[in-house]
Amino acid sequence: MKRDQRTITVIDIHDAPQRGVFYVTGGGSLFVSDLLTVPGASNTVLEAQVPYAFEALDEMVGGGNIQACSDATARRMAVRAYRRALTLLSASGNDDVETFGFAITASLASLTNKRGKHRAHIAMQTGTTTRTWFFELHKGARTRDSEERVVADTAVNVLAHSLGLRSNALEVSTQDTIETASADIVALFDGSRGVLGTPGTAFLPGSFNPLHEGHTQMRADASRRIGKPVQFELCVRNVDKALLDFIELARRRRQFNESECVLTNTPTFVEKANVLGQGNGVTFVVGVDTIKRIGETRYYVDSAARDAALHELESLGTEFLVYGRLSDHGFETLDDLSLPPALNRISAGVSEQDFRVDVSSTEMRNDSPAPT
Repeated sequence: MKRDQRTITVIDIHDAPQRGVFYVTGGGSLFVSDLLTVPGASNTVLEAQVPYAFEALDEMVGGGNIQACSDATARRMAVRAYRRALTLLSASGNDDVETFGFAITASLASLTNKRGKHRAHIAMQTGTTTRTWFFELHKGARTRDSEERVVADTAVNVLAHSLGLRSNALEVSTQDTIETASADIVALFDGSRGVLGTPGTAFLPGSFNPLHEGHTQMRADASRRIGKPVQFELCVRNVDKALLDFIELARRRRQFNESECVLTNTPTFVEKANVLGQGNGVTFVVGVDTIKRIGETRYYVDSAARDAALHELESLGTEFLVYGRLSDHGFETLDDLSLPPALNRISAGVSEQDFRVDVSSTEMRNDSPAPT
């Protein structure tokens, strides 16, 4: 793309009403420069960050054994950028401004030869859509500067196109994916709706990334023990997990039949108990690792806040059915734990002899081929 064409496109972007936050890593800094060096950048750019070191990127996207240059990481960066944009606009009293998060993660020519392909992933998150673009660059065909220019020009054009503006022909062909959320899903994400689905009274919460036989067997066993159906509960926003985007949510939902899973926006168990139980008491089927986290002070402001939350769960009639899990210290069950008294009173354990399935979503992801 010629310089004057690029400048005209960036001017159009700055004249558009939308504003966003931009995160780039591994490549894409020239794109940020393209935006900032054309007058009017403050109309578009709320914030731009370059979490270049792996530790900085890992902290930004919430950890979880990430691959720096991948579709999943680009989407997680875009979601984080979008949430940051909402915060900045709210703080300035501009909640009515349409906003987005835009992210680039690239693996380009460097001082050392790379085993993988030179490539870039771009993602954009809005209140209603998640969109991604992917393209490869022929290794050795361009210098690092030239590869950066291709990434920047591609980013300028896909951003302009996504904002409904004119764009120029791309130098490379891209693989595009878009997921547009339904009104119900949008309401769930923005917090105006707490649950989607018809909740019962017993739930197995999880990220289900992926759903595996341990989940399904635990659900069946729990249903038999408590004498009522157990539904899976997939939360779009967790205390210690990366934020979900619409593409990722759609992928995980496809693992379930519609009636066997409810979606929530209830990151804490107090919120889950209130929204799902409506004050009538619910049973949560959890692993021993989850019940430990519920009792740990680090997930609360302080120990007093933890104890208050646990007493609220108890007063709501909440119960936990706790299954053992293999850890670095061997197979742990509820009997191996020392929980706060209030949590201990509302928890019942399942012995290793009665149920043991040694499989985890983390291990399955680690054993899978790394995504591009």
